[in-house]
Amino acid sequence: MSEEAAPAESGQGEATSQEAPAPAPAPAPTSEAAPADAPFYASFEDEGLRGFVENKGVKKPEQLASMYHNLEKVVGADKAGRTVVMPGPDADEAAMSEFYGKLGRPEAADGYDLPVPEGDDGAMAEWAKGVFHGAGLTAKQATAVAEAWNSHMKGMQQAHQEQSQQTAAEAEAQLKREWGAAYDRKIEGVERAAQALSISDDELAGLRSSMGPAGAMRFVDRLAVKLGEDVVIDGDAVGGALTPQTASAEIQKLGMDSEFMKAWMDKAHPSHQWAVQHKANLARMAAGHPPQQ
Repeated sequence: MSEEAAPAESGQGEATSQEAPAPAPAPAPTSEAAPADAPFYASFEDEGLRGFVENKGVKKPEQLASMYHNLEKVVGADKAGRTVVMPGPDADEAAMSEFYGKLGRPEAADGYDLPVPEGDDGAMAEWAKGVFHGAGLTAKQATAVAEAWNSHMKGMQQAHQEQSQQTAAEAEAQLKREWGAAYDRKIEGVERAAQALSISDDELAGLRSSMGPAGAMRFVDRLAVKLGEDVVIDGDAVGGALTPQTASAEIQKLGMDSEFMKAWMDKAHPSHQWAVQHKANLARMAAGHPPQQ
């Protein structure tokens, strides 16, 4: 029996000789838990991020989600490459050039396609291209400005033309009152004097601009008189057209001419009919009317 008991004791010895399993490691010490009433961002490890959220006054995580959602609307993937950041007040030329390029400015001034009015040589448009490029205008903006300018200039030219026509009409009416029946003859004399003196259309335009239409015509008329274009009535030029001023002067001269007054007053005088007609015509021209033929 003693031999049978020995193995049993031997098995018990082997069981007691095995090592016990290692104990689990103790948990690492943790930081002090945030108070229950602390904001949700108090547990953020990034101190700068915590400060950002705090400065923004965010109270709930939902607010952060809303802020991010709105930001994505502005600079989201669908707007990639189309967002523009305004340069600062001290931005250099390179930064401004990049900014203008993103807005749509052509790379060079010749990239603009500006409208040119009909009949214009295009010099103004070429000059404007450089100005527009320097100012940072987009192609669309430059075209809009050029169209507005062309329309403005067209309106000014039309207004100037209308004003010139009105001034010319007023001058014509004034000279017709002043020259009366001699107006047509005076105009013809002015034209002949201009041709005789080789006065060009541009020079006449310059005279009209500096002296006014009526003043220019009077000036050339005086030249015509010096050249013998003006016909002064001499007693034999019955029916000659005179200005009211000249006709009035002739009437005064005839009133001092005893021979004429004798013929005019004496119905039996051989020249009575001529004298009456002559003085009547002078009176008509003094009033601005043409003489009777």
